[in-house]
Amino acid sequence: MQDKAIAQIGHWQLEKNKDLEPVDLYIENMFPGKDWQILLLVFEIITLNGKYICNFKRIDIEKVGKESESYRKYAYRKGSSRAGDITFTTKLGLPIDKKIKNIKEAQFNKIFSVQNNESEIFKIIGKSFSENEKTIIEHVNDSFSKFTKEELTTTGISIKIVKENEELFLRGFEIICNNIIEAGTEGKSEHNGTISKNKNGFCSVTGEKEENILGFAAPFKYSSPDKPGFISGFFKKKKFWRNYPISSKEALALEYGKKFIQQHLTGYFYGHEYLFVPHPVIKTDNNKLNDIVNLLQTFLQAENSERQSKEKKKRAEDRVQKLIAQENNYFYLDMLFYKEDKTTKAINISLMLEEILPSRFKKLFIDVPEKVNINPLFKNAIIIKKEEQDLLFSFQIVKNLFEKSFLDVVQRIFLGKPLSKTFLFEKIIKLIQKNHNERKTQDKWTEPASWTVLKAIMLINYLQELNIIENNKTYKYMEIEPVEKKEGRFNLSGFNEFVKSNQGFLDTDIKVGVFGVGVLVRFLFDIQQANIHNTPFENKLRGYKLNPELLTSIYMEALDKIQKYQKNFYVYSDLKEIINNYFTIKKHEINSLSNNELSFYFVAGLEFGRKFKNEKEINNIL
Repeated sequence: MQDKAIAQIGHWQLEKNKDLEPVDLYIENMFPGKDWQILLLVFEIITLNGKYICNFKRIDIEKVGKESESYRKYAYRKGSSRAGDITFTTKLGLPIDKKIKNIKEAQFNKIFSVQNNESEIFKIIGKSFSENEKTIIEHVNDSFSKFTKEELTTTGISIKIVKENEELFLRGFEIICNNIIEAGTEGKSEHNGTISKNKNGFCSVTGEKEENILGFAAPFKYSSPDKPGFISGFFKKKKFWRNYPISSKEALALEYGKKFIQQHLTGYFYGHEYLFVPHPVIKTDNNKLNDIVNLLQTFLQAENSERQSKEKKKRAEDRVQKLIAQENNYFYLDMLFYKEDKTTKAINISLMLEEILPSRFKKLFIDVPEKVNINPLFKNAIIIKKEEQDLLFSFQIVKNLFEKSFLDVVQRIFLGKPLSKTFLFEKIIKLIQKNHNERKTQDKWTEPASWTVLKAIMLINYLQELNIIENNKTYKYMEIEPVEKKEGRFNLSGFNEFVKSNQGFLDTDIKVGVFGVGVLVRFLFDIQQANIHNTPFENKLRGYKLNPELLTSIYMEALDKIQKYQKNFYVYSDLKEIINNYFTIKKHEINSLSNNELSFYFVAGLEFGRKFKNEKEINNIL
């Protein structure tokens, strides 16, 4: 990811928010992107005979809108699980007494360690807090019991001080602001007691010589100084500034940029969280940057809104990408897929895609899917809620197929890198085998094999359109002429048309032949089901773990079984002619297919087999 782009966003934000002070950078929104509320413990302070007197008065509840900047006055900043948050402001949850105890023991002790005029105020508040602890717990519990389910997970607690009829919030106290600034900046030059900084060095962001250089100021902690890595200075943390030197000025801009991105430019792509870092094609054009950011915010807000609805959630997964695809190429986008260590805040980068143009989004999410979707094979191909629906391409197909390797494949798709066919068919057949076993052993609904095969074909077509996997574009299927003049039970013309229309995945003779064997075995299954109400021949398929020898044996045994059931040597003569020409005669080409690929083409024939039955055959079996 280009930190220059993050810094540009930070400088742009600094310019837009000149009225903000440094502390405002480090104050965090407790529930970003949500409407939330906060319970305020109200303490009244009066002056009597030159001394402060404090009384706990009540609990106020204030609402904070998701677009509101009012959250800053509560001075919230997340701390560690052990020491608690940085100030009195914290998220509220059960048990209430534990939260109140933590505020009393952890937060007030932090304040008491500082000696100034403000600390005296908080000392008397602390005394009143302790004296009224039980009352406070009762009040908070009473309020908490009246909240809705959503409010229970979006509520904070803080302190409000009424002094001489003036309402004061934590943001108004210097002692609180100093704590927040210290917490926000301590990690930029110091890590676990080791200081890493330098004077008059070159900043990696600006490329210019700067007075103060910090060693731990990277906006996202891509690496940790605690772990081995490519670190200059022989892994000495003190010399870490050499590895990633950042000036104090740029560190502030990077912090602003990082905060803005995390709060406003975060999305989800099929279960994976990512950040958008936009930058105009003309790098210095801040007006364009403003337009781009506003555009992305609008897209991401619409996505988040749709994700709240179960019915709309599926289409929300790539909604943003489809909207970006409609824009002109006046900006680039970096997409960083990540997981954050909740303790160290280090970013574990799952995938980083840099400088993607809207035109690439258009190709991946609109143009190629439209080409793939028009195949008649996918028309009314699946049934949802008892209604036939078209199968449409989405990255959910990629996600279901590749699971843990999903982001690796996404990277290849975005960058146009080749994908191994061996790897592809291994994943396809493993999913088919897994679903097959689940259907036999579990009662829960499992996706039909025909759907899995259709989705696999759709993905193959998609990847071929992008030239990510190869296909034999010169292949010409030679139609088989009918053996008999009269119409048989096998729909030869339908089979010929199917192969010609699907030469994206049926692009060699041997694949057509293996597919034909699968069709024949489907015919046998239907015959057995009609005669003995069972399909014992399925045991011969060994859970779809096939190889050339086993497939040859399956074909010969299936042929023998069919002839015994039908008592007719010439039954399915057209189909046998196809298998003879494209499987038996071409058997020397079968080693061009991996066992997984061979198994897939057989299963595809098995699942599509009923498409190639004439009406006469269907009536015969029924």
